[in-house]
Amino acid sequence: MAACFFGEMSYVKPPATDVLKGMFIPKLSGQGATGDAIALLGALIMPHNLFLHSALVLSRKMPNSVRGINDACRYFLIESGFALFIAFLINLAVISVSGTVCSAQNLSSENADRCGDLTLNSASFLLQNVLGKSSSKIYAIALLASGQSSTITGTYAGQFIMQGFLELKMRKWVRNLVTRCIAIAPSLVVSIIGGSSGAGRLIVIASMILSFELPFALIPLLKFSSSATKMGPHKNSIY
Repeated sequence: MAACFFGEMSYVKPPATDVLKGMFIPKLSGQGATGDAIALLGALIMPHNLFLHSALVLSRKMPNSVRGINDACRYFLIESGFALFIAFLINLAVISVSGTVCSAQNLSSENADRCGDLTLNSASFLLQNVLGKSSSKIYAIALLASGQSSTITGTYAGQFIMQGFLELKMRKWVRNLVTRCIAIAPSLVVSIIGGSSGAGRLIVIASMILSFELPFALIPLLKFSSSATKMGPHKNSIY
């Protein structure tokens, strides 16, 4: 996904001043812009990944000492911050490319209609300048890769949450099967009944729900990890 949109971004060359202005001066215009902005926040910072970032510190080989654990936490803070920064750049590229292509003066009537109702199904035309006729196939592979990445992190987060909160330990294949079925079933039902448009709306609604769930994951996590009683010498610093 990054390669697709960074390549297209280098071709269409969105105006740097407008991109910087859009990053630092919030502005919502157009139908459904507020909902899309809320959904984008939830899709970028998924609440279950907040638990995953904390839990993955345990996967690092480290000496069982105060300094060793603090070093592991610091290194993973850098790692997860870098990962979120890359995700931010990809979102920046997607929005910049969409805005530049759809606001071009020489836009054909067919592409103008697509820009009026831009969905995952129609977005591949944004990449035609760089990828040509193969844009839809390469975009489909990019979407599949993104979906796998999201599904894998969701499965890992579920594993840590089940072990930590519910003390449930399952075999890997059983856990993967159960979590995938729970995740796929409602999406499959909506896709069958509502078609591609229904699936597109489901993605936005699900991302909005994730956005509204963020405080319920973030505030307790910060409270517990900043508690000297629970964390001892490993509690969060004030920064």
